[in-house]
Amino acid sequence: MDWRSTVLTVLVVVLVVAVGYLAYRVNQPVQVRVTVTSPVTTTVTTYITTTATAPASTSTVTTTASVVSTVTTTTTATVTSTSVSTVTSVTTTTTTPPRQIRIASLDPACSQIIFTLGLGDEVVLLDTYSRQILTYFNVTIPPNATILTSIWPAPSIEAVVNASPTVICYDLGFYGPSTLASFSSIGIPIIIINGTADRTFQQIETDAYLVAKALGAPERGLKVASWMSTVINSVTSKVSGLSKPTVLFMDWSNPIYAPSNLTFIGYEIGVAGGLDVVNTTVPWPTLTPSQVLVYNPDYIIASDFMGNCSATLAAIMQIPGINYTKAVREGHVYVLGNLATSLVEEPGPLSVYGAEVIAAILHPEAFGLSSVPQCISSEWVLGMLKPTLPG
Repeated sequence: MDWRSTVLTVLVVVLVVAVGYLAYRVNQPVQVRVTVTSPVTTTVTTYITTTATAPASTSTVTTTASVVSTVTTTTTATVTSTSVSTVTSVTTTTTTPPRQIRIASLDPACSQIIFTLGLGDEVVLLDTYSRQILTYFNVTIPPNATILTSIWPAPSIEAVVNASPTVICYDLGFYGPSTLASFSSIGIPIIIINGTADRTFQQIETDAYLVAKALGAPERGLKVASWMSTVINSVTSKVSGLSKPTVLFMDWSNPIYAPSNLTFIGYEIGVAGGLDVVNTTVPWPTLTPSQVLVYNPDYIIASDFMGNCSATLAAIMQIPGINYTKAVREGHVYVLGNLATSLVEEPGPLSVYGAEVIAAILHPEAFGLSSVPQCISSEWVLGMLKPTLPG
């Protein structure tokens, strides 16, 4: 082999090695590590409309709520690339602020429902009568809540707007449709209950459930309904099989203003083991002294319409011919203090204790009592019956 053949052979070997090396390098993946942090802020507006009609009641709850939430998402990605980039790991953290509810409660029926549902901390406005009854139950009213000192014939729309609620609880039975039209114009979602128009405990339970559902907590409504049923069943079991005395409930003496058996109070008297003696077709008739004598009730139970038990008893005794009634002759005239009156006259969840108060008056032995005082004070109710809110 001459020298030219040797050189050619060497060149061929070098070329083969070079081509092999280049092929090796081309086939190796090129790794690029990229970390990307991308904050994204999104605002989502959701409109929620709930309409529910309870089969046991004519009450309808309609609420339309606008909920605006801000979601901040931080994504960290590690990308490993050959010819095409590939995401191998993604870490995402999402934070959504909780929805805030601010409730304006326009009367005691609404307030009783809201606080027994355990949503009292969300109340930004309520009335002075609600505060009065809730105070007896050691309920803490939010310190910054607006207190309406007057709610009849209608609460102040300006005061409600200034409290900046996100939802209003409205008692249609108390205020009626005309006031509802005024409140509808301010653009704040409204939950409508029968409230004062309720005639049975079952209707109150329905109101409570519908409010709870509208506020996103239906299970709380079911819990309140169950609690009410437990208290009612306890009362009815105690008075079951006992005599049913006739009762005249008096809310004023001159003229004599009394609820008939068509009213919620008449219904409570029945649950308590008595009979409302006023059987007129008018729910709240004005009676004459002669009518009272004809009714001749076994018991007279009165709200403290004079603001003082002794004064109220004196006013009752001034009704002509009242001494001839069986109630007076047998010493069965009773005056309810502030707490007892609120429990009996306000159709809310706490009215189950109103039935218990009446039952204790009519059938003290069923509650282990030898007697009941003529003046049913708040201290007596709290000490003897020990009412509480649902736990």
